[in-house]
Amino acid sequence: MITLRCTKKLRDFLGTTPTEPLLPTTSTLGDWYANLIPTYAGDLILIVNEKTLLAVAIPVWEAENLLPLFRMRVYNLLRLIGIKARVASKEMGHYYQVQFAKTASRSVLGSMNECSYAILYRVDPEYGGKNYSISDLEVWLSDRI
Repeated sequence: MITLRCTKKLRDFLGTTPTEPLLPTTSTLGDWYANLIPTYAGDLILIVNEKTLLAVAIPVWEAENLLPLFRMRVYNLLRLIGIKARVASKEMGHYYQVQFAKTASRSVLGSMNECSYAILYRVDPEYGGKNYSISDLEVWLSDRI
């Protein structure tokens, strides 16, 4: 089981309420934090890991498929950064039970803001940004944060 700690803005958008009481997260990576961020190319749901600050992004228009896409994006990122398939698959076994909660760490929220600014800078043509795949952005962020 994992905990997806969403900002109020994202919880309102998704129509979710925090789980009470919270059960302990069982995955090695622990909790994930999520927020809506606007970009030149379209709004994204940015999800950042509390322990590692690895970040995945899902286009907001895919919000109804958030959890399956989240699992796929995390697995994909783990493989792209060199985690063996066996280890990544074992981690993904914990992602089929998700509970929603309020955010609890200002430090992680600050890191998410930095990720948001980095993404905006990376894709905004005003700053020389180019078209990137979401996987490219995720790997780029994992090298920088």
